[in-house]
Amino acid sequence: MVMKSLKTISILMLLLVVTSAFTLRKDDYKPVYVMGVSLCFGDSVVYFTDIQQIDSVRLTKEGFLPSREGYSEQLKAYLEAKDGNINHTCITYFSEKKAALQKTVTKLMKRYRNGSTVIQQIAPSDFKFVRPEE
Repeated sequence: MVMKSLKTISILMLLLVVTSAFTLRKDDYKPVYVMGVSLCFGDSVVYFTDIQQIDSVRLTKEGFLPSREGYSEQLKAYLEAKDGNINHTCITYFSEKKAALQKTVTKLMKRYRNGSTVIQQIAPSDFKFVRPEE
């Protein structure tokens, strides 16, 4: 009788361990695609970066890119060093899917091409986003 109870408890414990191992949250770090746009309201130039992949990013519970302002600050610092203008307004767009981000880029390009703005593409060899420390 004691042996049968011990065997049953052992099987239940084993099942508990196995099922909890499968329900553990998997590492949800994944690649995210980012791109930046910079506007300077006193200038007619709009800067666009290429879409870049940032590895090992964990989005917030709300689905936002953590330290998003850090990416915008990187672009702003690069442009300030390049042209000396401190009035750049930088925006970072991101998505887990490159195609979705490309669609956003296409819409933005279309919006700014219709006006009197000059679009400047920033080469990936000149500027690359680096994941800020979280």
